[in-house]
Amino acid sequence: MHLLQTIQYQQRPFTFKNTFTACRFFALTTLFNCVTTYAETGGNQLGLATPLRPFEEVKSLVFSDPYASLPQYEVSRKHFDINGENILLKHAQRTLSSDANFIELGTEHKLLQANGICFVGTWKMNQSSPYSGLFQPGTEVPIIVRASVSLSGTKQRDKRAFGMAIKLFPNAHSALTENIFLMHSLGGTKTKHVANLPMTNEPALGELPPFSQLLTAYRLESDLEKADKASSGKKANARFRPVSHLAAVKIGDAKPRLAQHTEESMLKLSISAPITSKEIEIEREADKKSEAEIKTDKQGPHWLKASLKPNTLLVNKDDFRDELSLQHYPNQALSWILSASNFNDAGIERAHWQEIGEIILTESVVSLTCDTRLHFNHPAIK
Repeated sequence: MHLLQTIQYQQRPFTFKNTFTACRFFALTTLFNCVTTYAETGGNQLGLATPLRPFEEVKSLVFSDPYASLPQYEVSRKHFDINGENILLKHAQRTLSSDANFIELGTEHKLLQANGICFVGTWKMNQSSPYSGLFQPGTEVPIIVRASVSLSGTKQRDKRAFGMAIKLFPNAHSALTENIFLMHSLGGTKTKHVANLPMTNEPALGELPPFSQLLTAYRLESDLEKADKASSGKKANARFRPVSHLAAVKIGDAKPRLAQHTEESMLKLSISAPITSKEIEIEREADKKSEAEIKTDKQGPHWLKASLKPNTLLVNKDDFRDELSLQHYPNQALSWILSASNFNDAGIERAHWQEIGEIILTESVVSLTCDTRLHFNHPAIK
């Protein structure tokens, strides 16, 4: 009976009344869809939707354009000068001065450390220590890491000067990051694996580079020293990159400083919670007080070392980027133990290492943005 009624309804001739009813139904449906769509997207148009946090934004860009196959960028003197301009020196100076997370190179690829692999992970201080800031016990912040080799050789047969650049995100709402660098050796070494090479912020000289790249290595050393002297003065040391600045970083999920707000971000904040001039003044005073306390209490190590976590499975892959791809490891993760030491006159060879934490890498990618746009600021020696 119900089936017959349905058939009869479908076979009824079109009348003005039926057509009007159908049009009203269509109009109401369209209006409902428009309202639903506006509810879902209108917030973005008004700038009220919750934006991605800086760490998530950086991660998203780094993972946005993975290569279909591994590139082989060449580090060579022929790329160092263009029309009489020393591009290598210009890039070295920018690395020391710019704290941007992304830059436009102005060249096809990096002039140094051109081939790399990027990771997402966590900086975790899980051991007691006297250090402050981002070295303070209990600290856990997200990181973006890029592992690379200095010159062109990426294979097991090559002398690979292996190292890592680490970008820390101490404030969930701020795009300002802290950066450190760890390397195994400046000249590189031939080895089956790179994952188990210990890295420090004052790497050994290592072996001589391949004969064919000796002049390239000499030019690199010369220009990097020039840039470092311009930035650090008499304290310049191209072999050493400080890590002590992490001890002065305020930890926490604080609001962005009002002084750093753009006009647009201030508008967004004022819509959700109007800000008075008195509140602005209170926050500024709190910032000044916090900065003064940090400067007084900061204590950081002079040297930092990263060593692969014991009993980690080593992967035999010819290219270091394949070796470090996390898909090859249990739980798709890799960890390096972090150890710290204070300064002594005998040098890093006589350092008294104390384990303070670890870096845990949980996602990896080899991508165009990782190689050509992601930027790590080199801290100057103060």
